[in-house]
Amino acid sequence: MAFELPDGVKVTPWLEQYMEWKSKYPDCLLFFRMGDFYELFFDDAKLLSSALALTLTSRDANKSIPMAGVPHHALNVYLGRIMRLGYKVAICEQTSEPDKKSQKLVEREVNRIITPGTYVPEESEDTGRLAAFSIISESRVKKIALALYNAETGKLEGGVFPVEEAVSLISAFAPLELLYPNSTNVEKIPAALANFRLVPQTNEVFKVSSASAKLKSMWGIHSLEVYGCADDDPCVGCMGAVMSSLMSTQFGAVSHVTRFWILRSSSSLWIDPASQNSLELMGETNSLYSVLNNCVSPMGRRTLGSWILRPLTDIEAIRFRQNAIFSFVNDTETLERVKEGLSRCYDIERAVSRLLSNAGNMRDIFAVKNTLNVVPKVLHLISKASFLNVYELFSPIPSLSGLKLLLDSALSDYGEKNVIRSGFDAELDKAREISEKGELWLEEYIARQREESGISRLRIGRNNVFGYYIELSKAAASGVKIPEHFSRRQTMVNAERFVTDELSRFEEKVVSAESRILEIEREIFARLIGAIKENAGVLQQLGRALGELDCIASLSKVAWERNYVCPQIISDGTNDMEIRSGRHPVLEATSSDPFVPNDVVLSADGARIVILTGPNMAGKSTWLRMTALLCIMSQMGSWIPASYAAIGLTDRIFTRIGARDDISRGNSTFMIEMLETANILNNVTDRSLVILDEVGRGTATWDGMSIAWAVLEHLHHGTAASGCKVLFATHYHELTSLEILKGVVNLSMAVGENASGITFRHQVVSGAANRSYGIEVARLAGLPKSVLTRANELLKNFEKNRVIISNAPIQKTLFD
Repeated sequence: MAFELPDGVKVTPWLEQYMEWKSKYPDCLLFFRMGDFYELFFDDAKLLSSALALTLTSRDANKSIPMAGVPHHALNVYLGRIMRLGYKVAICEQTSEPDKKSQKLVEREVNRIITPGTYVPEESEDTGRLAAFSIISESRVKKIALALYNAETGKLEGGVFPVEEAVSLISAFAPLELLYPNSTNVEKIPAALANFRLVPQTNEVFKVSSASAKLKSMWGIHSLEVYGCADDDPCVGCMGAVMSSLMSTQFGAVSHVTRFWILRSSSSLWIDPASQNSLELMGETNSLYSVLNNCVSPMGRRTLGSWILRPLTDIEAIRFRQNAIFSFVNDTETLERVKEGLSRCYDIERAVSRLLSNAGNMRDIFAVKNTLNVVPKVLHLISKASFLNVYELFSPIPSLSGLKLLLDSALSDYGEKNVIRSGFDAELDKAREISEKGELWLEEYIARQREESGISRLRIGRNNVFGYYIELSKAAASGVKIPEHFSRRQTMVNAERFVTDELSRFEEKVVSAESRILEIEREIFARLIGAIKENAGVLQQLGRALGELDCIASLSKVAWERNYVCPQIISDGTNDMEIRSGRHPVLEATSSDPFVPNDVVLSADGARIVILTGPNMAGKSTWLRMTALLCIMSQMGSWIPASYAAIGLTDRIFTRIGARDDISRGNSTFMIEMLETANILNNVTDRSLVILDEVGRGTATWDGMSIAWAVLEHLHHGTAASGCKVLFATHYHELTSLEILKGVVNLSMAVGENASGITFRHQVVSGAANRSYGIEVARLAGLPKSVLTRANELLKNFEKNRVIISNAPIQKTLFD
């Protein structure tokens, strides 16, 4: 699409160049390099100035070319803000140096496209995540093929899942761009996915056969089965779409994606999106993540988030993490020393991704160098016999000693004047010597000129236009004789500038040396990147191992400081759960009040369905959430806040807690409640943990009670749900009658009563509550006494007659 100028704008050479590149990338904000700034023009300038509160100026006197810009050295600062707004950016760089003599137009070309899903900032952890999905049908069963790409680590994953499980995985991954085939009927896209930035792509890039050929060619393999995936698996098309997007935006620089990982339904505990939100798993404050996060590196924090959102279902893998924590808890001195070492490690996964996608700089190379210097010290700390299980994280990683030696010999300490170490390259040392001696020569030269001319106030200057010059102020020049070998170069208001043949010859020599220094340093920079590229897969493997070690150390520190215990993972195939004196990990850590511990006992042979009654504010929701969080922590491999725990593997966690509207989609609180309940009932398995709080409260009493009753029956003897564990909190006391069913038990929240009112003991006790204490809670909230008195009168009448007062005939209850 050709870029058209507004009427009345004169086409100049630079503008013609701008139009050419803007026409090629019409959907991007074009950052056009002009000297020390990236400039934007016309609508791009207006948009950016408005979005980022930048000054909007004009390129021409007629103000017909709106312009806004950012300093080239601050590009990353602005890119982060732009990516958060969802825009794409094309970087149009200068590819030739300005020629002072010919005044020839500087050459430019777009060398990088940056999108929200592919952006890897230099330091921020708010990095790109790109995903792709396609809806497929297998034997009339709808499924979703997906691919997940983390720009920060270069990790590419893919798999095929039932719709709800795929939605859960994508929601947990939280992509900043979500690709899909443009032939997809958008009305068929699950509502939860519509919340992300959907980006349609041609069907061709999702074609499995061409994607398979592309991936095999990239990695030089004969079959994708080496990574556990059939060549014709539908997820291959999604991975191909991701790689096509990367290759077009990174201009082929995708060598940081060294392989892919196949995702399977059975590999992790599935936590649906509603449960992820209601359990407050992630977040910097008041979340499970914030409580467990004692990580000291970006790699560890990234790993912790992944472990929380994807708990394990492999007993041996869980026990490996538990035992690693045991080693650290028993040797806290080593724990602290390991954490200190890890704090000096840089995010080498990010550094490799940036360098290999042409977005990196010398800081990223130093990140690799400095980390490789710290790792041996960390490994030495965990090489003792009591930490051999932890050391296993690093045992499969090949040696990086060759790369370490190269970087150490090539690079001095970061921040020194000469980044490339003296002695590494003889030609570079020679050029530097010329340049450094030039400073001394200039001092001697100007001293000689002062002495020979008798003019004491001569000084040497330099700029990009005239190069080196001798400057004399007008006041100093008054009444003195200018030497004949001084050639006037520039007359200014307050000074005269001159050059000499000797100074020009010196400049030519020094500029040549400085130019050669830059050229050699660029060559060395490219050589170092090449070496990193050759070791990219191993460096990424090392980064993941460091992240896991940091995560284990974090969980160990939390377990040690907060008196957590190691839960036993039941291996007999049952999904029973026994937790003694369990504590809510977030409330315990964030509340100033002491937490009241409670037990949770669920088993196939005893009670697997709990009907929990009691007043609001007594702690029902806390107990429900605590159970889910302790289950997640256990299957993460973490220790948990309890005195004892034995937990069988759970395959899915479902929660229906809290009330919220979705007005934008026309869904009321009750509709949201029913949608989430339907999701649970349609996807529950006999190994699931189901937590329901006040199902049916959003409609008429009898409607709600009927729905709640039927839901409990379905979870008790429904075909798929026949063995699931259920915690069901309710104010419908009539539901407690279901205790006659095998495996159903009534529990309640203990309440103390005295003459002055009620107190909440926050303890779970046997038996059903005899009432809900709603009016007492209303009194605590400060409702007027007249309202409370009338409410008590009405309550007694309702309890006596079991009717709703209206002009309608009296209705019998379900139990009459």
